[in-house]
Amino acid sequence: MSSEALFLSRPGVAFPDHLVDNAEIIARVERHYRGPKSGFSTIQSGIEKIFALCNSKERYLEDSLDARVAEYAARAARHCLEVNGTTFDDVDLLIHGGIPRQYFEPATAMEVADRLGISPGHALDVTAACVGHIEAIHTAVAYMKMHPEYRTALITTAELTYDYIDYDIQEARDLKSKAAGLTIGNAAAAMLLRRRPFPQGGIQIMSVDTHTAPAHWELCTAPIGGKFDSSSVELMRLGVLIPPVMKRNLEKLGLKATDIDHYVFHQPSEVMVRKILDDIGAGQERGVYTHHLYGNTASAAVGVTYHHLLQTQGIRPGAKVVLGSAAAGFTASMVTGTWTVG
Repeated sequence: MSSEALFLSRPGVAFPDHLVDNAEIIARVERHYRGPKSGFSTIQSGIEKIFALCNSKERYLEDSLDARVAEYAARAARHCLEVNGTTFDDVDLLIHGGIPRQYFEPATAMEVADRLGISPGHALDVTAACVGHIEAIHTAVAYMKMHPEYRTALITTAELTYDYIDYDIQEARDLKSKAAGLTIGNAAAAMLLRRRPFPQGGIQIMSVDTHTAPAHWELCTAPIGGKFDSSSVELMRLGVLIPPVMKRNLEKLGLKATDIDHYVFHQPSEVMVRKILDDIGAGQERGVYTHHLYGNTASAAVGVTYHHLLQTQGIRPGAKVVLGSAAAGFTASMVTGTWTVG
């Protein structure tokens, strides 16, 4: 297996046009409410408390059931090409790591490739809930290490909720399983992985690590033909599993939490991200926070937050970066690397 260095590009991103604030989400819940008008105030108060805890403010939503996952993924891929000043001519491998899909077969990656007008030697999907994009990167790294003839991989994701968000909340206790869905936003992201540095900068990968705790798989589900359901309190408690795993992964590389300059995490809520950074001893100032801008964009959140970091702060050459995500399942994944300019 080759030990040649691999470089992850700047991300490309895409969003629906429809920007929705908290007031609109509450209004949607109220339209579904069938109880006495006086009873809605308790539900509204509960939702507002959750939004305050997560720091939810705005998010993009695509309400059309005709929207195509592959179309949004292709938009993000084209943006990725633009920001990296490159072409798709060398793409040998395309991996799509999103949650939603229009069909069980073929792989969404096939439609993405066709929309981009490319014919990679290999195209496939990776399904791993909110860590899907990170796991798609992990898979691409493995393929590139095993196949020295592969030059470039394109890794995409796109999150469209369609009608999976459940606004049918009739009692405050319904929020226990339905509130998390009210913080969700839609987005798409794409990155390139190749064997030489990117002139505009990219992450030279040091390691990709994944930890799973499958006994908790029932805590968060999006059943086929059903609604998104998340036992938020119990799921958030599993956050205690993340810091020990992160510390162990960094120690394998001879790094401490404070050696990392930027933590680019999935954004289920801002308070959870801040707590993890405190628990590993990194300090909250090393985190990047985007939940207030986009909500929980599931597997696209890492790419969206990575893009935000580059747009607002930038990354100096030699800086250490962690891309990290946790997901239903329960799974935690992270990419650790160094910012390198070709």
